[in-house]
Amino acid sequence: MTASSMSSQLLLDRLADELARLTAAATRLEGLIAPAGLGPEAMIVAQSHDLLSQTIAELEGFVRASAPSFAGGPDCDLQAPLAAIRLSALANRLRGLTEAEVMSGEVDLF
Repeated sequence: MTASSMSSQLLLDRLADELARLTAAATRLEGLIAPAGLGPEAMIVAQSHDLLSQTIAELEGFVRASAPSFAGGPDCDLQAPLAAIRLSALANRLRGLTEAEVMSGEVDLF
């Protein structure tokens, strides 16, 4: 198995890890959204953020619980899909590379 070829189970495990990272980031942002006393627009923003956080967390749980169902399946060639990811750190984590293994001067533009 190469960095761009992996089992479906491993891919789903790595996707679940990324969703867990997003859930943690969304949770940290909750303190910045204070609906109390800020009016109806702030409440809508807070509710939207809450829905986003809950959706990401539920997707993480679903993907993590589904991953073992794909055990023993064939490896998938993910070179093209991984190359299409514009955030290099994300693509490298999905490849299973650690920050120490990645030696580049790439800059993520967004």
